[in-house]
Amino acid sequence: MEAIPAHIGRYVVESLVGAGGMGQVYKAHDPDIRRTVAIKLISTRLMSGGDRSEYMRRFRREAEAAARCAHPNIVAIYDFALHEGQPYLAMEFVHGLSVRQIIDEAPMAVPDAIQVMMQVLEALASAHELGIIHQDIKPANILLTPQRRAKVADFGISRFANTDVTSVSSSMGTPNYMAPEQVRGGPVDHRADLFAAGATLFEMVAGARAFGGLSPAEVTHRIMNERLPLLPPAVRAEAPRLQFVLERAMGKQPEDRFDSGHEMAEALRQVLGASAGAGAGHSAGLEAELQARLAAASLPPTAIMPRPTPPPPTPSLGAAPTGGHSAIDASTLHVLEQKLTPYLGPIARVMVRSAAGRAPSLEALCAGLAASVPEGKERESFRRDVAPLLRTRPPALDDAPSHGSIGSFHEPELERATVALTQYLGPIARVLVRRAARDAPSIDGLWQALSAHIDQPGERAAFLRQRHE
Repeated sequence: MEAIPAHIGRYVVESLVGAGGMGQVYKAHDPDIRRTVAIKLISTRLMSGGDRSEYMRRFRREAEAAARCAHPNIVAIYDFALHEGQPYLAMEFVHGLSVRQIIDEAPMAVPDAIQVMMQVLEALASAHELGIIHQDIKPANILLTPQRRAKVADFGISRFANTDVTSVSSSMGTPNYMAPEQVRGGPVDHRADLFAAGATLFEMVAGARAFGGLSPAEVTHRIMNERLPLLPPAVRAEAPRLQFVLERAMGKQPEDRFDSGHEMAEALRQVLGASAGAGAGHSAGLEAELQARLAAASLPPTAIMPRPTPPPPTPSLGAAPTGGHSAIDASTLHVLEQKLTPYLGPIARVMVRSAAGRAPSLEALCAGLAASVPEGKERESFRRDVAPLLRTRPPALDDAPSHGSIGSFHEPELERATVALTQYLGPIARVLVRRAARDAPSIDGLWQALSAHIDQPGERAAFLRQRHE
């Protein structure tokens, strides 16, 4: 092991806080202005001449790009120079943990994860407005202070948008979080960062990667060809709209995604508002966890440097049900998107497209979408808006149960099935339960009929177990 240098440039080295295949990160002191800094020292000795020259250009670009990003949620860059022929950065020292360190222990609470990601998105929006793309957003590059302040680190493979960079492939990044166009090595813009932010948020709350695999080839195949998996039932129950935000953020084509970090952050703010009530307690818990873990001697402050190799890939969750092609024509879906947007904002588009793949009819689709609109005047207004599409009265889908029965089933039996099915299908569950209740011969037959709407065998079995619980 190499000895710790006493000085790097003018900085007095205090300790080693991280090391990887490409170099080390040190905690150091700047005697000129008396502040603690992190020094990222890169070893290029084993590179060939061409590789070293290219890496030096990339490293200098990191300094230039990151130094331009003055934002409270971005790790600040103070200095760039050479130490014994090796490049180094002097940067803000962040006393905290990476999101990777946190979720390696357990998934984050939904409100905590959303609050962190909103900070990350505001940081990215600030960088994007300067023409800077990060290109490697992932859990290891998001740091959290004990006060829950998020800091985006490592602009090492960022590049200036709209510049001619021929020697650095746009496919740089970490495979599990790369957008399809990045995987293909094609042109990349700021929307690739939003895809990576969605993939990171998925993992923060799900405890598994959205697109996992045992090899890079398997991961990239899933990113390019498979739909985003469903979040775990408990997460969907707590924040029903989050799935739709992630589906839009991780659209296969850049134009399918949010237009900016600000827009995606606003969509998440709506999700957080819709699931308000648990946020404060969870945030206090996260703060306590950060304080406790940083106080533990076995957990030094995180290095502001990504791991040289990613951890073993986590298998992806089951694929989301495809539902086949919707029988509802595209023009009708477009009209529904326009009518739903005033009530739900930017997630309306994804919600309509996703629900249309599962809805057996236009009536059922409108009823399911109505259930996603806040109850009261807004919901009734939405029903009136879509009534002309149905050429009949607005569908009557109320949260309050009726006091009668459907078929041979009493309302408590139907409500219990509805609650169970909602965990897997969302608001459309109520419509499906009432439709199936008209024809099912028994309560067991009803549950079996409803289970046919759940594509994943494991989730289908979990749903049926609730029949006897």
